Amino acid sequence: MQSDSVQFQGSYGEILNASEIQSVALVDHLPKITSKTNGFALGSVKKGYFKTKEGEKVKLILNSESKAYLLFTKTNGEKIYFSAKEKPSIDLYNEIKNVYPEELE
Repeated sequence: MQSDSVQFQGSYGEILNASEIQSVALVDHLPKITSKTNGFALGSVKKGYFKTKEGEKVKLILNSESKAYLLFTKTNGEKIYFSAKEKPSIDLYNEIKNVYPEELE
């Protein structure tokens, strides 16, 4: 994490510039996923684009069994749900809060 961007590495990774981030929230559940549109799901690892019960397309970058997720909402309305393998989501949320306090809900 840089002070001007957040980087998701690996498959379906991307770099979000600070100007692209509308908000970051810590959520305790995912929306109900009904289908995969482009990506893969293998056990607790889910990466790619998925469709929710409400018909919304979301990006999942989930690397663990975590029951807390970071929800990044981009300024264009796209949503990314993220969990890291090596660090709990609450710790990442607190790190982001220190860098981007105005984007947090």
